[in-house]
Amino acid sequence: MIPIYEQGSVSNIGYGLSSFLLRFDEICIEHLSKGRAKSFAFIFYDFNDQDIRNILGDKGVFVQLDRLSGKELSVFYLHVGKKAAVESFNTTFLSALCIEGHAALPCVVFFRVRDGAIQDVEIAQLESANLIHGFSELHSVFQQYLSAKSSPSVESFRAALWLKGRANFLSVEIFRAALAKAMDFLL
Repeated sequence: MIPIYEQGSVSNIGYGLSSFLLRFDEICIEHLSKGRAKSFAFIFYDFNDQDIRNILGDKGVFVQLDRLSGKELSVFYLHVGKKAAVESFNTTFLSALCIEGHAALPCVVFFRVRDGAIQDVEIAQLESANLIHGFSELHSVFQQYLSAKSSPSVESFRAALWLKGRANFLSVEIFRAALAKAMDFLL
């Protein structure tokens, strides 16, 4: 679990928004080369959804999801910023991943980075963002994604609606250019 802070990192974990946008491809390559991840994910949520914000802000939830993702998955999310920053972050990344309008919030978008391209985009549409069931569903989605990647014979996912991304191949350079263009609006 890797938080992205609107106004820079307040701890040793995570990235400031501007450095994340500028270094996104380098961060992915670094995580792959150092064995920190095999896949990546973004958690997208509506700023007004207080329950999902509380779930992501809970240290116990963070630790459990971080342990589950381990060295298999680097999970990025915007750690409570201003409403405009969250909306711009969502729009920028959903658009750059070619899935804007394809899934509603909250959702988790999984992808791989191989050979200079973002590939294998999968979207887990979350249905229970309330405090009681939200963590369980989020944990289940991570678990299902990781299980499917380690054993392709796993049947359909049951906890959430799963969608395939629209683009089969997205150049990291194109993705980075989209992020650079969005920097003017986010910062």
